Amino acid sequence: MKYDFRSKTNQYLIDGAITAASFYLAFQIRFEGDLPAVHTVQLWLFPLMVAGRLSTSFLCGIHRQMWRYTTVGDGFRLALAYFAFSMVLGALRLWLPESLAILRLPLGVIAIEYLLSVTGSFGVRLLRHYLYKRELKIYKRRGKKEAVRRVLLVGAGTLGTAAANELAKYANTKVVGFLDDDPKKAGARIAGYVVLGSPDSLLRICQERAVDEVLVCIRPTARNSLNRLWNLCDAHSIPVRIIPALDEILSATADLVVFRRKPEPPPVPIAVPASASAAPVSPPRPTEQPVRGKTILITGGAGFIGSALAEKLVSENELLLLDRTFDQQPVSFTSLRSHPHVQMIEGDILDTKLVQELAKNAHIIIHTAAILGVQKVCEMARETMEVNFVGTSQLLHSLESNGHLERFVYFSTSEVYGTNSFRVDEQSPTVVGAISEARWSYATAKLAGEHLVNSYFREQGLPGVIIRPFNIFGPRRIRDHALLRFIVNALTGLPLEVYGDGSQIRSWCYIDDFCAALLATLQRPETAGEDFNIGNPKNTYTAYQLACRVLDAVGSKGCIVFADASFPDVAIRIPSVEKARRWLGYEPSYDIDRALKLTVDWYRQNLNFFNKGSLVSGAALARNSR
Repeated sequence: MKYDFRSKTNQYLIDGAITAASFYLAFQIRFEGDLPAVHTVQLWLFPLMVAGRLSTSFLCGIHRQMWRYTTVGDGFRLALAYFAFSMVLGALRLWLPESLAILRLPLGVIAIEYLLSVTGSFGVRLLRHYLYKRELKIYKRRGKKEAVRRVLLVGAGTLGTAAANELAKYANTKVVGFLDDDPKKAGARIAGYVVLGSPDSLLRICQERAVDEVLVCIRPTARNSLNRLWNLCDAHSIPVRIIPALDEILSATADLVVFRRKPEPPPVPIAVPASASAAPVSPPRPTEQPVRGKTILITGGAGFIGSALAEKLVSENELLLLDRTFDQQPVSFTSLRSHPHVQMIEGDILDTKLVQELAKNAHIIIHTAAILGVQKVCEMARETMEVNFVGTSQLLHSLESNGHLERFVYFSTSEVYGTNSFRVDEQSPTVVGAISEARWSYATAKLAGEHLVNSYFREQGLPGVIIRPFNIFGPRRIRDHALLRFIVNALTGLPLEVYGDGSQIRSWCYIDDFCAALLATLQRPETAGEDFNIGNPKNTYTAYQLACRVLDAVGSKGCIVFADASFPDVAIRIPSVEKARRWLGYEPSYDIDRALKLTVDWYRQNLNFFNKGSLVSGAALARNSR
């Protein structure tokens, strides 16, 4: 197995080597190379020095820093941790008796060693950060040779700078430059791009630089003055989008505006007589067909979503629920186990023969089986790829001989939109994270599965529908999940732990709303070949706000604590459900207060099921992939 030179072990070795070298150089500098005998002996204390520095760093949480994301704040925390240990050395120097003179380091040596250690350790972190940025540029240059989209940013402030840094990661996007109404910024280089002029020159710059799209990165109060320019862009077919400010997102008043967009194609091909070929064709009106008398296979049928869907379908259909185990699963809290229309099969989605046997007679297949949860995915990246993609591939292959399949529902994930997904619709670009981060193996496998399902639809006519859930919650969710931990900890009087500063933004969708949307995809034949975001943008909150609402719903006076995440977090995840609204008649009806009450009541009634000790920490909002 190839050794990882960027592992935590190597980071400790590098910090230890810097400490040892700084310790030696401090003596040489303090005594100008002429060390007295007593201080020569003190040089052999370097193992204790290294151990002390590393132990203090560990206690102060310095080991949690990810070097490639190093910031000035990280350097400040590193300096404080090193200073704390240096203060201990100073106290030993002042308070130890003369009989322990070997442990009494000169104050000058302590001060010089501190400066050298901090400078060296922070310097190597900055070098790693630089190399990471360089890797991103190389990755961008080696990316697929696709048509490059040229983007002009209006606004060279904080929002514009953040947008430029994010766009720099995409191989198929080139930032042309900025426009800003501050004359002092004209000609300046910000985030690596030149301020080309003021917004008044927008149309000219777009024509001269062959701009494909304009992103507006200014506050709402300054946008109205640019209406004339937007109209000019509209007249010249230049798409304009507005990136909302954070306060707009939190107040739910923002909208991602596209002034010109290509119309969507009709849902399914419609035969048009030759004599009427010039007439406009409108999409077919949705038609609902009750799901009755069908054999329905639900993979992952013992899970939270799988069992919830099974309850909605069981009365008039025959259900086959496939899962690795049905013990201690959400299905245990339902009446499905004893229902005459339900057959529960314990098995693995990778068992080819079993899957073929179950799939050959199914009219509908709902494929929810997957390994999920950020912590589990990071620990089992290989198995995640195999189960989530290979399992999907084998299931699709087994359907090639099924001539009566009416619908194949594939559960993807909102993570395919990357770390910043505000009001993303089904046409928004998907993002695959860096290969060095194991957490993105889940989204990568799911995205590959989406392409595979679409390929089967285009080439073989398989009636597939892709669902991207956005943070689904409700009663009976018992695996690692933010709301589960919040609620159970609140009910048991434990602190609610939130990762980072609690500013991560999510939209929360109650399970009944989600099931209603999915049932509509089964009832409407025209949804074959389509993909849908399913969530509830009205229930949008930061992690901290959600924790506060949980405390209110439980009636608890518990506290909220903050912790560092050990994996890359997702900053914002809010769906656009406009397509689901138009195609499925989807309109979520559960607001956060009503949904939380129902969820809290269930956890209160089943609190004995949960192991209190296992829920003390880790309520990471980012761990919820669906």
